[in-house]
Amino acid sequence: MKKERVLERQYRMLSHLSHLPRRILSLAGTDNITEFVLYDLCGKDCFNLKKAAYFIDNPDFNCLKGIAGFSHQEADACSNKWQEPDTFTCYMRECPFNKQVREVQRCSVKGAKESDEQIASDIARSLGFSKHKFCSWNMKHDNHGFFIYEPADEDDSVSDEYLLNGLCMLSFCPVF
Repeated sequence: MKKERVLERQYRMLSHLSHLPRRILSLAGTDNITEFVLYDLCGKDCFNLKKAAYFIDNPDFNCLKGIAGFSHQEADACSNKWQEPDTFTCYMRECPFNKQVREVQRCSVKGAKESDEQIASDIARSLGFSKHKFCSWNMKHDNHGFFIYEPADEDDSVSDEYLLNGLCMLSFCPVF
């Protein structure tokens, strides 16, 4: 029975991920596509995260910058984001956690004396995460994605590979 639930969960997640590219294209020219994608990735039908913060690390400019933040507590008001993009955009401008993430700016993770884990812990603590995890990936132009998150359900076994593959979609979103 449990294996059937896991397979059903994986199917829903992969189905959800497969629709994201078309949704991204539907908002071409929108400045905050990253926030739309992050909210979709973090939702219950995908990775089911309680909290998430997405950063881009640019070693050339020695900068790690907060791009977008997701908090489950703030997400319920955003159920029609793809149908009402202007409403979602206005909402995100005022979202406290998103604003807090976007204010994070520090020296690049690459070349830092602290480990990635220590930097993730420091940022997670400053953003109020309880039990965080993090991952990073290479992006175009020698940048790096840096993602700190907290699962909504600790027993939910989302594959690290699925998570990373989904997060790579953020790399295709323009950053403003």
